[in-house]
Amino acid sequence: LDLRYFWKWSAFEDYLLFCFGFTVLCALVTLLMLDSAVFVETLGSLAVLFEAMLGLPQLLQNIHNHSTRGMSVKMVLLWTAGDVFKTTYFVMNESPSQFWVCGSVQILIDVAILLQVLYYGQDMRVKLG
Repeated sequence: LDLRYFWKWSAFEDYLLFCFGFTVLCALVTLLMLDSAVFVETLGSLAVLFEAMLGLPQLLQNIHNHSTRGMSVKMVLLWTAGDVFKTTYFVMNESPSQFWVCGSVQILIDVAILLQVLYYGQDMRVKLG
């Protein structure tokens, strides 16, 4: 098994079959472990952490390319606004700390991407207009 080729599927059907099998496996494990508070808390924390990392591939790609060409600044501003509102909701409702910590990480990644736009000198008028 060569992990470098894990996401290089030879056929779309193979990818769909993997996704279906993985989903069924995860559903069964969750069903069996539903009574375990540790499992449920860990699963929830991982879900929030994965969501917090959604912007990271874009951030890293921008660094690799030394460019933000083709990016929609409006989209990043909407990400940031949504993450700010969501994190504010978590803080105001005294949600568990992993929610507002991960929300803060999302905001930081969004701001970093916006700073990349400024740093790499993209023509803001074209993207904002």
